[in-house]
Amino acid sequence: MQEVLENVNRTKGVLASALVGEDGILIAAEASDPSQVELVSALAVSLADASVKLAEACSAGAVAQVLLEGENGKVLLQKTELGWLIALTAAAANVGLIRVEMKLASQRIA
Repeated sequence: MQEVLENVNRTKGVLASALVGEDGILIAAEASDPSQVELVSALAVSLADASVKLAEACSAGAVAQVLLEGENGKVLLQKTELGWLIALTAAAANVGLIRVEMKLASQRIA
């Protein structure tokens, strides 16, 4: 699991990554500053839950990815078999490249 997260973090612009269960419980994390990882992970799962409800209300189908873009950075979520893979990025990060790496990482998580 740590190796998968380390690979995600090697992607340019990624500051931290985590795997979080559907219940918001942190499974694994890779971050240079772990002090906020549990809080951010739990909040990210709340965002994912709201996205799933919105997709259901709009008949958009299953949610695979969620992107929150702020002026100082981005939060990307990728659905996995175990819950959600989360990446925190710098503002100028290449979202397309990170999304591809996260999709590949989600396939390695079982």
